Amino acid sequence: MPVFREKDIKAREIFPGVMLTQAVEYDNGSQAVTLGKITIQPGCEIPPHTHPVDDCMIILQGSGQLYTEEGSVPIEAGCHLWAPANTRHGVKNTGHEPIIFTYTWPAVNVARIMVK
Repeated sequence: MPVFREKDIKAREIFPGVMLTQAVEYDNGSQAVTLGKITIQPGCEIPPHTHPVDDCMIILQGSGQLYTEEGSVPIEAGCHLWAPANTRHGVKNTGHEPIIFTYTWPAVNVARIMVK
């Protein structure tokens, strides 16, 4: 069973001020699941998008707004979020500290489809 230490995982910027750290993925041998961590700096965001699979998240730190198909919802540390497949969602950090959350997808090589 692989153990991935965060210090050994290369983070990458996916949007301005948004860092992705992902080790449980196809490139590291996963055949059926993806797990990662996202850090969003204050004032930055992950714009609205969809995925062809469910997206489950746990907010570990910070506060902000979750974009949904119904509008914007405040979120903070301790929130557990579920975006069903093909559901529009995004996150904006409106707080004064980074938002940090984990996410998981029940698939590998999951597409992020940007929407308005």
